[in-house]
Amino acid sequence: MNEQLNKQVIYQIYPRSFKDSNHDGIGDLPGITEKLDYLRDLGITMIWLTPIFKSPNHDNGYDVSDYYAINPEFGTMSDFETLAAQAADRHIGIMLDMVFNHTSDQHDWFIKSCASIKPYDDFYIWRDAKDMAAGSGSDDEASFGGSVWQFDEARQSYYYHSFDKSQPDLNWRNPLVREKLAEVVNFWMAKGAKGFRFDAIDGIGKILQTKITHDSDLTHRYLTELKNRSYGKDPQILTVGETGGADIKEAKRYTNPQTGEMTMVFQFQLMNLDHLRNGDWIKRPITMADFKRVIGLWQTELNGQGWSGQFLGSHDFPRIVSRFGNDSPQYRDLSAKLLATLIFSLQGTPYIFQGDEIGMTNYPWQALSDFRDVESLNYANKMAAEGFSQEDIVARIGQNSRDNARTPIQWSGSEAGAGFTDAQSWIGINPNFSQINVSQSQQDQDSILAYYKKIIQLRKDNPVLQDGVYREIPDTPEAVFAFTRSDAAADLSVILNFSDQSLSWQSPFLANQSAVLAANYQDRRQGSFKEAVLRPYEAIWFSSKKE
Repeated sequence: MNEQLNKQVIYQIYPRSFKDSNHDGIGDLPGITEKLDYLRDLGITMIWLTPIFKSPNHDNGYDVSDYYAINPEFGTMSDFETLAAQAADRHIGIMLDMVFNHTSDQHDWFIKSCASIKPYDDFYIWRDAKDMAAGSGSDDEASFGGSVWQFDEARQSYYYHSFDKSQPDLNWRNPLVREKLAEVVNFWMAKGAKGFRFDAIDGIGKILQTKITHDSDLTHRYLTELKNRSYGKDPQILTVGETGGADIKEAKRYTNPQTGEMTMVFQFQLMNLDHLRNGDWIKRPITMADFKRVIGLWQTELNGQGWSGQFLGSHDFPRIVSRFGNDSPQYRDLSAKLLATLIFSLQGTPYIFQGDEIGMTNYPWQALSDFRDVESLNYANKMAAEGFSQEDIVARIGQNSRDNARTPIQWSGSEAGAGFTDAQSWIGINPNFSQINVSQSQQDQDSILAYYKKIIQLRKDNPVLQDGVYREIPDTPEAVFAFTRSDAAADLSVILNFSDQSLSWQSPFLANQSAVLAANYQDRRQGSFKEAVLRPYEAIWFSSKKE
């Protein structure tokens, strides 16, 4: 892969929860600009902003009502231009989140489509009532609950929505829709955007007459056209597609270095192992065998033929240390560092979701009124209709809700608003902010934050971590994940103990390990690996140069 891609480290910001600069309890663009030095010092190269466009915020910005306007809660166009320019001064690019599968039902296009005003009458996917009665409509359930079809009184027809009824799907079969969306990308490129993340983009190719909601050939054709009309004109623009249903074959088509439509994909095969919010919202245990299998599959099959983002958390999932690690006071620090070690050990572009670099945890939900996420609230209503108590509802959605990742960054432990705001926050601030915050982390040379800074720099400095071939080490204890990354110049070995127990491991592989490049136990950072005992949540990088 190219040099520009290899050294990228992308930091995801949920603007609403990052930093409030104007005392209204909502994070904003000037607040992000204020913290650019912090992000530069962390070592990141690009900021991914979740949607900052004008929106009624029914789904916190993923329901766009105007692609050309900044959400007033976040600031102005001038604020964005300032952010992009000052980030560029620090060699940081801005990636925008483009919601092109659907818009808000308050978008001017949809309002005109409901009124059958040309040419907007065909900008969305409509079905007449008689056609629905004849069975031409899908009876699928939308991702956020309810039918995918919603009746519109003004037009006396049904429109299709993959997610919430307030998010009608665009009709990508209409050439004018595709042309308009390319114009949006070109507009933001001219404003200084250096990357684009395309939300739910694998759903744009639909043939609903035959009840096909994800036609890959159509999707690839549409994306090729979008690329040629917009971001493909600048080879330095970085693109990522959220392709939750993509398998290896499709990922190669999306991101092939010669013919692909995007730089990289987000795939959810690993993230779906515990069935977090599928069906009944009951989290299933993840076996280490499945965890290793999925990672190994993508590492080996995509090598040299495509590219993937490496992440364990985002605005769509609970906090990584609460989900994949151990957020108890005893093991939060160690397991957060272990998870960071894994992300930065894999081929692909590493992503950090805001706050993971200090080990932020899930929120201690107490009542339904604490939640803000439309998906969580819709499922809570469904559970209530089925007779569940509020206590049971809060317990179930509290573990899995996207709101866990959306509580504000904990900048300080000494202020009531955790340094995020001096007003009433739009969502609760985790009460553990006095123990977990940026200020305290910056003063601790062995903090999770310090560890992130170290391994980010090590990844940039060691080409083997960027392009080295992946090989899993067999015959490990069940909870131990061990693999190597190798190129012509060096070998790097990764050993991770995903348990709260000390584990003995006798293997010829261990005898060859000497130089410790990084470790999450301080005393392991000196000398060699002479004992075959891995402590709870221990993570080690060994490095050796070839003769």
